[in-house]
This record gives sequence, structure tokens and C-alpha cells, in this order.
Amino acid sequence: MLRCRVRYFSDGVVIGSKEFVNEAFAAARERFTEKRKDGARRMKGAGREAAGILWSARDLRVNV
Repeated sequence: MLRCRVRYFSDGVVIGSKEFVNEAFAAARERFTEKRKDGARRMKGAGREAAGILWSARDLRVNV
């Protein structure tokens, strides 16, 4: 599923279940702005097959 989405491993900061990403976000809460309410972001682009299964801490834009 993720063989084409290596970028999520290098730029995504945290990858895992929604609960796991939110736990990591809570542990590093001081590194994010107060506007951000949760850590989990749905995967996009070629990783969208994993959307709903795997989540990322960063909302990566496609083809950037």
C-alpha cells in the first residue's frame, strides 16, 4: 500500500492508526499551534488507499 508513499515516512512525522497519531500529537502538543485540535490527518495522493486505516501527523500536499 505504501511502497509509492515513501514521503509519508520521511515528511509525515508520525504514521499509524488514528489513535496512535493522536497520542503522539498529545505528547508533543507544545510543538503545534493552539488552533490545531487533533494530530491525525488523512493520507492523500497515492496513499489514499490507506485512508481511514493509516493516518499521518502532517497534512502533506500532493505533488509538492
